[in-house]
Amino acid sequence: MQHTSASKASSSYYLRRHAQIVHTLILAGGALLLAQPVLLLVFNQGLELFGGANLLGLPSLPTDDPARWRTAAVSLLPVGGGLYALRHLWRLFDEYGHGRVFSAAALDALARFAWAVLLLALLLPLARGLMTVALSIGNPPGQRFLSITIAWFDCLHILFGAVLVAIARVMVEARRMADDNAGFV
Repeated sequence: MQHTSASKASSSYYLRRHAQIVHTLILAGGALLLAQPVLLLVFNQGLELFGGANLLGLPSLPTDDPARWRTAAVSLLPVGGGLYALRHLWRLFDEYGHGRVFSAAALDALARFAWAVLLLALLLPLARGLMTVALSIGNPPGQRFLSITIAWFDCLHILFGAVLVAIARVMVEARRMADDNAGFV
């Protein structure tokens, strides 16, 4: 199949459009991430109506102010990791939007995003465990707890991260091979 300038123009238009949509989704995702600690602090009781404890992976929501502050502070760890991942996803789709799919910057952004996803998937169960400690550390002795849970979606996130890392490595190798082949011509 021969590619014409019209097909290149339409594919670059769709890639640019797709990048704009992903940028919008990244902004929404970043806002939701930043909202998590605020929701824990301000609208704690309102979260119970929406299953907030289950959503955050906690056995219950904090009831007193010190527990709220501790839990919100610990929630900043995964929030920071998520924002780091979204930053690299933004960079990746910025490169895609400019048509630089195999640029060094795009491949670097993809690799960093992939590793961030994999590390977050591995660390989220521990972060939820730390949140349960922050939640219960103010309780009387015998009522403090540590709860580490691993759900099916944690395993799925780990697999997704591993696949992204593999794809990033394959793309770097493909670019290296293309550069080597271009040197022979």
